[in-house]
Amino acid sequence: MNCIDSNHNNSLFINTKNISNQIDSFLVKILLTLGDPQITKAQSENFKSKRRINFWLSMWVGISEAIRLLSTSLINTSIAMFSLSYNIEINKIKQNISHTTKPALELNCNHDENLAKHMPAKFDQWLAGLIDGDGCFQLSKKGYASLEIVMELRDKHCLYQIKQKYGGSIKLRAGDNHLRYRLHHKTGILNIINALNGLIRNPVRILQLGKICLLYNIELKPNEPLNFSDGWLSGFFDADGSIYMNDLSGQLYITVSQKNRFLLDDLVKLYGGEIYVMAKQGAFKWTCFRKNEIIRLANDYFKLNPCRSEKIKRLKLVDKFYELRRLHAHKATSCSVLGKAWKNYLVTWNSIIIKDKKRKLI
Repeated sequence: MNCIDSNHNNSLFINTKNISNQIDSFLVKILLTLGDPQITKAQSENFKSKRRINFWLSMWVGISEAIRLLSTSLINTSIAMFSLSYNIEINKIKQNISHTTKPALELNCNHDENLAKHMPAKFDQWLAGLIDGDGCFQLSKKGYASLEIVMELRDKHCLYQIKQKYGGSIKLRAGDNHLRYRLHHKTGILNIINALNGLIRNPVRILQLGKICLLYNIELKPNEPLNFSDGWLSGFFDADGSIYMNDLSGQLYITVSQKNRFLLDDLVKLYGGEIYVMAKQGAFKWTCFRKNEIIRLANDYFKLNPCRSEKIKRLKLVDKFYELRRLHAHKATSCSVLGKAWKNYLVTWNSIIIKDKKRKLI
């Protein structure tokens, strides 16, 4: 009987040579070697939702069907083994990350903290510029130091940001559309001095701050040269700046007015523009009107150092202005699409009321 089976097996092996695909022939030989020369049954495992489905062949099946079932079983088994190996590797990676990332994160945090200690915050740079324009350091006869900043009512959120960081009080000035921020307790004054010492640039403010530094025996630091990315201009612009449109010339203007020309000379060197004399007001005005200067200020500077007053709304409309001008929308008829777009733009622009200050510049 064994001899007969052996001869039968050999004949089947020979028949596999007729199969054109060598891989299929190899798979059939595997079936025969497993002790099932008649290929009367085949098993396939299907890995779906953790269930095993067995397929039994109760009748003679063709060679191609046996190959299909065996191939499916091998493929599913390979996928399962690959998934198991993948999950093991992922778990190893997660364990390595849990041991290695924490020191790296701590190192980055320490690095950021060190940078914060050596670099003045953008907010303090902005606050120094605001104080140079709208602020005042005072020292009473009784030796009490204080800081006051006066802004229009519409810019109240600027003063509340200062109050949130340094404390103080905000009150409405009687019969006026302005708010006054006042800081007078010692702890707050000392915090302001530590934050702004070396950032104040207005000579008048420097003298005022110097008297308070003498009171508390603090060394007054000289300020470093102004650079393009410094946040000081943003605060100074919130205090004494303006942005407006000239309908006749079709130009935008960004200006800052000050009695002291010393502060404006640095702006010309860094941001361009020109300085004009305001004889009636006894002051000077720094003015930018060239397209490349306006776009550079709006996009390169004020996006990095955004001002906090309502003036930022008009700064965000600069790109739209030049785009509509490029399309000649300002010359289009009022009933055309471009004409309507220009009209809507002017409505938005004029709804942002930015009044020139009528106070004496100091």
